[in-house]
Amino acid sequence: MFSGILITICIEILLPVITGLAAALALGEGRSRLDLLAQSFVYGQIIIFAIFQPVFVFAILKDYKFSKAALMFGVIMAPVVIILIALTAVKYRKKLIAALKKRSFDPGIWGIAALVILGIMIVMSFVMAYYDGDDSYYVAAAAEGINSDSMYKKEPYTGYPIESPYRYLFAPFPMWIAFLSKLSGISVSAMAHSFIPWCMILLVFAVMYILSGYLFKEDGKKRGLFMFFVSVLIMFGDYSIHTPENFLLARSRQGKAALASFILPFMFVLIYGIIKEFNESKKVHPVRLVMVMLTGLAGALGSTLGGVLCVSLVLTASLCMILTYRKFKYPFLMALFSMPCLIFPVLFFVMR
Repeated sequence: MFSGILITICIEILLPVITGLAAALALGEGRSRLDLLAQSFVYGQIIIFAIFQPVFVFAILKDYKFSKAALMFGVIMAPVVIILIALTAVKYRKKLIAALKKRSFDPGIWGIAALVILGIMIVMSFVMAYYDGDDSYYVAAAAEGINSDSMYKKEPYTGYPIESPYRYLFAPFPMWIAFLSKLSGISVSAMAHSFIPWCMILLVFAVMYILSGYLFKEDGKKRGLFMFFVSVLIMFGDYSIHTPENFLLARSRQGKAALASFILPFMFVLIYGIIKEFNESKKVHPVRLVMVMLTGLAGALGSTLGGVLCVSLVLTASLCMILTYRKFKYPFLMALFSMPCLIFPVLFFVMR
């Protein structure tokens, strides 16, 4: 069990941080070590989701076994991680050393309170299991991948052969849970109810911390106060089963939770950064545009309509940039880079 927990921590925390470090250093927005850690964590998880999505959709459409799909993902992901690590070591080594020497800001009493609430959320998400009716489909679909080495072949409700899997196979987030379960040796149910939630909570707080850096820059106390209010809103936002807070705290093993609580807010933060950079320097770093594309792919992993929502957000921002600055280059590039994720909802409507 201990080795499984250690493997899960490495995959859900260490791997994203290592994977996203090059992107965070390329943008150079880390004002402290905590900034760099939060950015690397978020960027890395987006990259992992963006690679996982097309690999597993392709494998499902080709009727591959789950083990073969997992092997394909590993074969593709390994060189990507190696290249990104090499890029960090060779091109961004000086930036990394300089970033590690920076001190973290004083969060003030409100920041400490936010950390306490975050700790409570993580502990409670790990020790308490929330039941939701959708578990009988999504968790069961993940268990099918492990137990029968197949994907979307049986109807989870009845066990009969599934006739029309297209509603689900273009957003194979349950296969991500199965993948983590397979590597760690932890049961699918435990992974879904105890390990996915605390990772998702950390991702959401990391995104909000990045946003606080845009809003308040180096004012640590204001950032701490901002994070305190965020944590309070999340903790007391469970007044309906349809709120993002409910999905985050009670239904975080579902792809819809990742989309609503993590991916769409990060897309907003990403767009905010693009507009802010363009407003200051009249240009946009290419890494931001690549991250727009990868975030759209990650959104498609969470839900079939996730790609549509991501593109809608990007197109709205592009229109605002055109009307505000009367410039077409970067709004057009933003829209163009967001389009690849639309292949999945298009395939859904064609094949359903």
